[in-house]
Amino acid sequence: MKILICGMGSIGVRHFRNLQTLGVTDIIFYSTRKSTFPQIEEIMHGAQVFDSLHDALAEMPDICMITNPTSLHVRTAIEAAKHGCHLYIEKPISHTLEGLEELNRLIEMHNLISFVTYQFRFHPHIKLLCELVKQKDVYGDVIWARAEWSEYLPDWHPWEDYTKGYSARSELGGGVLRTQIHPLNYLSFILGEISELSVHCQASGHLGIDVDDLADIHLSFENNVTANVHVDYLQKPRVHTLTVVTNKGRFAWDCHANELFFIDHAAKKTHFPNENFERNDMFVSMLEHFLHCVETGKQSAFTVKEATSELSKLLNAVKS
Repeated sequence: MKILICGMGSIGVRHFRNLQTLGVTDIIFYSTRKSTFPQIEEIMHGAQVFDSLHDALAEMPDICMITNPTSLHVRTAIEAAKHGCHLYIEKPISHTLEGLEELNRLIEMHNLISFVTYQFRFHPHIKLLCELVKQKDVYGDVIWARAEWSEYLPDWHPWEDYTKGYSARSELGGGVLRTQIHPLNYLSFILGEISELSVHCQASGHLGIDVDDLADIHLSFENNVTANVHVDYLQKPRVHTLTVVTNKGRFAWDCHANELFFIDHAAKKTHFPNENFERNDMFVSMLEHFLHCVETGKQSAFTVKEATSELSKLLNAVKS
C-alpha cells in the first residue's frame, strides 16, 4: 500500500511518524518545501519528495493524506480522487463549500473511502461518554451540554510566527470557528444529529490577526437537547472542558487533566479513569481505523459527505 502525504507541517509529520510506527514504509510526499517544522529536512531525509502534485499522483498511491492548509484541502482531494486515491483529510474539510459537490461525486463514482480526521471521536473518554449517556436508567436523560476549548494561539507552534500560520490567515481558511471545530463534531457524536445552530464570532484585535479569534455557538439537537460551545485563541493557561447535564446529575470532562466523572444529585462522584493515555494515541487509533476501512472496504467513522453537511450547517449559521 503506497501512501502520499500532501503537506509536511506539524500534523503531516505526526501522521508520517505514526505510519512508520504502524509498519507502513511505502510513503511519498508532495511538498512546497515551505514547512517551518523544526528539523524537517532531517525528518524527511531519504524520502521521495515531489514538488508537483501531478508528479506525485503519477506514482499511483493508494491513499492520499491531505495535511496542507485548509484552503487547499478540496482542490488537492479532487485531484487525488480523480486518480482513485482513498482520502484521509485533515479537519476542517474546507472553509467554503466550493468544490465539495464535485468531490463527493468523485468519491461515489470511484467507490472511495474518505475520512475527515476528528481525533476526539477516538479519545477514550469521549467514546465512553457516548456510551454512558445512553444508560438513562443510571445517569438520566441529557438536558444540555457546554464545551469550551481555549488556547493561546502564539503557543501552538513556538518555532514559527503565529501570524503567518494558516490558523491566523483568512486566505488559508483560518479562524478559530473553523480551526477549532472539534467540539461541534464530538457533541454531535455524543448527542446526535444537530437540528439548528447559531454562531457569534469576532476578531478581538488582541492578537493582531484579521480572522475570528473567539466564537460562541448555540446548538439544538433533534432529541431536544441544547448545547453551547465556546472556542478562542486567547486564553492561557489553556482550557478544554465539557459538561453534560442530565436530570440525575452531570458529567464533567477535563481534557488536559485527563479526568471524567459523573456527580449525582446527592453529590456522589463516579470517576472514569483513563490510565496511561497519551495524546498521540488518538491519532494512531484514527490511522488504524482508516487503514482497516481501506483494507475491508468499510466506510469510515466520518466521511467527506458527513463533513460537507456539517460545514454547510456552520456556514449557513454564520451567514444568518
